[in-house]
Amino acid sequence: MKLTLKSIPPSMNQVMRMHWAERRRLRSTLQWELTAALADGGTKLPPLLFGKTAPRRRVIVHVYRPRRLDPDNAGPKILLDAMRDIGLIRNDSPRWLLLEVVQFIERTNCRTEIYIEDTKEKT
Repeated sequence: MKLTLKSIPPSMNQVMRMHWAERRRLRSTLQWELTAALADGGTKLPPLLFGKTAPRRRVIVHVYRPRRLDPDNAGPKILLDAMRDIGLIRNDSPRWLLLEVVQFIERTNCRTEIYIEDTKEKT
């Protein structure tokens, strides 16, 4: 499944400097954007199965931003939290999530593309 957001997640430095209320608003905004992207796509991801038979999900995040960030600063932690809150992923721990973040330089059309799929592995 592919989801496209018209915004880009802030860097970890920006998130860590935010007031907790601003961080909460940002996470809520991302939840709404993800929900809208799900509705636009029309495809459904199989529901998460909880328990020992739950599959690990692979998430590939392509971020198109005006400049490249350091790899340790580009992690979309707040985006993963929003995905967890609406049930797209079970957790952001390595047990439940295989994450890949790729950055691209795009000065005019900044966006975030998220690819989600179930893996065949059982946790």
